[in-house]
Amino acid sequence: MNQTLERKPCKNCNSKLVGLYCSECGQKNSQLLSIKEILKEFTDNVFSFDTRFFITLKYLITKPGLLTTEYWLGRRTKYLPPLRLYLVMSLMYFFISSIINPGTDISLYKSDFREKPFQFELDKSSPKYDPSPEIVAPFVDFFKENFNKGVMVAEKKELTEHDLVWSNMPTAMFILMPFMAFCVYLLNKKKRQLYSYHLITVLHFHTFIFFIFTLEEIVPIIDIFTTFYLLYYIFFMFKNIYQDSWIWNSLKLTTLFVLYGITVGITIFSVTIGKVFLLGYNA
Repeated sequence: MNQTLERKPCKNCNSKLVGLYCSECGQKNSQLLSIKEILKEFTDNVFSFDTRFFITLKYLITKPGLLTTEYWLGRRTKYLPPLRLYLVMSLMYFFISSIINPGTDISLYKSDFREKPFQFELDKSSPKYDPSPEIVAPFVDFFKENFNKGVMVAEKKELTEHDLVWSNMPTAMFILMPFMAFCVYLLNKKKRQLYSYHLITVLHFHTFIFFIFTLEEIVPIIDIFTTFYLLYYIFFMFKNIYQDSWIWNSLKLTTLFVLYGITVGITIFSVTIGKVFLLGYNA
């Protein structure tokens, strides 16, 4: 007896189903919305995330560069996606940091901003002094006034170093990730890989840094060990990913760290100044 098997449509996208999961949208073929199905779906998602997180974290710590090469090769199901892993680790670090190390009240530095506010005075006796750009003066005065006011507000609110400076670290790192990926792309241009490949490298790189920072917040006495391990890890991460010689790998990393260190410092400084200015402007 020849009978044609009837294929049921997917309830999500109406495509013909072949097997347990839809080949178009990936939704599971679940016919009954029962309590059992709801609980099973919930536990599958939660424990699948937990399992993948710990597996991913294990390889992130012990196998420099493995997660990146695995992602490049398309082996992605058993690992957390790079961006999700980065967000989880960065949020974990700043949550733990805010509890363990709340910072130092900036008023303890005995700031003399009240007596000697931040100045942008021009030396009018200088031969290079040009009195013509009078249009710029109001903007300078506007910034100076609000910046000084922002310092007073920060002291009044007893804001800490963490609030004003170190809390800007995730912003600076996130803003500069595309820039760092572009630097990695330029340093490895001869390998003819897409920019997105190097962005994955940078995501895993930043994720590992946040893991180290978190570890140092929890156990401060191991910071000497973690510093050496961080240098070891970064060197072998890039060597395992890009398969360069020892010397060429060292030269590329040195160039990368100089460029990245300078830009991170400038970005954190700029964001901090802007934050203090906004405190004064909104006061």
